[in-house]
Amino acid sequence: FDGSIANGDPSFLQTIGKVIFSTVVLLELLMLGFIGPALTAGAISSERERKTIDLLRASLLSGRALVFGKLGSAVIFLLLLIFTAIPVQSLAFFLGGVGMAEMAVSTLMLVVTAIFFCTLGLFFSSFSSRTLIATVLSYSSILISFIIFIIFLFFISVFDSYNTYPSTMAENMASTAVWFLFSTNPFFAATISEVILIDEQSLFLTTSNMIGSTTFPLPSPWIIYVVFYMILTLLMISISIFFVNRPDR
Repeated sequence: FDGSIANGDPSFLQTIGKVIFSTVVLLELLMLGFIGPALTAGAISSERERKTIDLLRASLLSGRALVFGKLGSAVIFLLLLIFTAIPVQSLAFFLGGVGMAEMAVSTLMLVVTAIFFCTLGLFFSSFSSRTLIATVLSYSSILISFIIFIIFLFFISVFDSYNTYPSTMAENMASTAVWFLFSTNPFFAATISEVILIDEQSLFLTTSNMIGSTTFPLPSPWIIYVVFYMILTLLMISISIFFVNRPDR
């Protein structure tokens, strides 16, 4: 170990760079999952608790402006945290284990994740009467999604062990569904995208499949991840605006 550092072994330095980069990105993803909902879970519900929501509705401030204002302040704070970690990621870049493509993709995924988790907390806050309720719902939805993912992964592994598909089309459909499911998980999406970029030198497409034996091109997991969560974010923002504009009963 000491000799590899002293001799400046390029492969060893690249390994250290990849470990540093992967660790920083995964820790940031975990951090965003904890901090994001906490920043916005009380954005609207706290106004109801203080009985000031009606004053906001009576003002010239529209529901859209209120939602984007609350969301923007939280997202900017998380973006500050993301970009302050770039110098640490740049250390891995200079060691030679990480390229600009990996830096750009990881930053994009982190930004999308930050916006999504902030929107998630705001979504539950838009119709909750108490901040505690919105906070519990936000973290419960994250936990439940991971539990469902693990259960589905278990059934897929059991089903694939029998390797019985009625047709090639059914096998392709199952492979695509599993690939999409893996791509919606931030940790798996980041890890698999990194593996594809290293092994296949491809940033956008891959022929690797999670199940079955057929090979056909599929988009890299980071593409599915970004598109899926941006669509989900826009949907939750629209619903949040609806609940903010709707009079409380």
